[in-house]
Amino acid sequence: MDQPEVSLIDTELSRRRFLAAGALAGISAFLAACGAAVSPSPTAGPTPTPSGGPNVTPTPPRATPSAELNWANWCCYMDVDPNDPTKWKTLEDFQAAYGTKVNYQEIIEGNDDFFGTIKDPLQAGLDPGWDIVVVTDWMAARLIRLGWVEEFDQANMPNFVANVREPYKGFDWDPDMRFHAPWQSGMTGIGYDPEVTGPITSLAAFFTPDPRWNGKVEFLTEMRDAVGLTMLALGLDPTKPTREGCDQAVAAMLKARADGIVRDVKGQSYVEDLKLGDAALVMAWSGDIVQTKLDKPTLEFVIPDEGVMFWTDNCLIPKGAAHKGTAELMIDWCYVPEQQAQIEAGISYITPVEGVQEIFQATAPELASDPLRFPPADQAARLIPFGILSEEDAAYFDEQFAKVIGVG
Repeated sequence: MDQPEVSLIDTELSRRRFLAAGALAGISAFLAACGAAVSPSPTAGPTPTPSGGPNVTPTPPRATPSAELNWANWCCYMDVDPNDPTKWKTLEDFQAAYGTKVNYQEIIEGNDDFFGTIKDPLQAGLDPGWDIVVVTDWMAARLIRLGWVEEFDQANMPNFVANVREPYKGFDWDPDMRFHAPWQSGMTGIGYDPEVTGPITSLAAFFTPDPRWNGKVEFLTEMRDAVGLTMLALGLDPTKPTREGCDQAVAAMLKARADGIVRDVKGQSYVEDLKLGDAALVMAWSGDIVQTKLDKPTLEFVIPDEGVMFWTDNCLIPKGAAHKGTAELMIDWCYVPEQQAQIEAGISYITPVEGVQEIFQATAPELASDPLRFPPADQAARLIPFGILSEEDAAYFDEQFAKVIGVG
């Protein structure tokens, strides 16, 4: 089967910010034409007065909006304002509606590294400094299991309750979605430059010496992505990870390093190496390649023959957060379909919100048919989540994978 070819920003401006403006303008026109219906809160509270800008009617909040909100997220996960690429459009709209200034920082590059920055205050029962954090499903499960996450007051979140898509419900680590709200989903597969490597469709390339890509291959520092893809390459099942499977995957990655195939093991900074040509074949997150392709058009993202790792990043409110009620209002704001469409038009991941594809069908048909935003049903079997590990097994996997990173 032919694989689909798909169309990180630094803190400085990039072309992606300007190219996203066309799709965002279509969403803005749609909002101006029809407005966004927002479910009323079941418990009325003070109603914010919009100060111009947003076309979404604010939900009458049970919580009193705070003056500020602190949000930690990954890079390239929020829409920029097409009229001012130094601003985030959705956050500006929220501030206009509720009066809250959002201190939004693209500070997360890896789940474990970020966990290390919040572990001590959470363990001590202190405010970690963030009102919303965005972490991958397995880390969300871990934080919930540790009791370090606030329970949602869903009276502040009627749009979240009404509009979260069915596939995101019922996970055993938070079956009633009282502690987590999916932010975006994505895939980890093959990112590469076919002008350097030629066509690649199999994960076997990561472990096969070849003069075209020797020394230009990079693995991800996210253990579940790197081990998961390697398990797929070996014919193992990442949905049921075992210590024996971990050992086999780590051995294969160590051999690839010893054979001179692998250049480095990196977090999201791998995109810079692709741009510079220092890397030509990487374990990649789908949205990164879509966006980096705008800076280097020869890049492609491929769903490998063996499948991709499928994951979801989730919004959590850390225990002791100073502005819990406002965090709930912010999450709910992003679950208004029209607001989510505005976000999704500026990024390149899979939305957890109902109604977005229908909005795109009317405003941006090319986005509605994008297989990386809305994977077709025939690809479902190739979207493979990594199984949840016990604390003991997770420690074992991390210890073994540290050898691949070079710190074990």
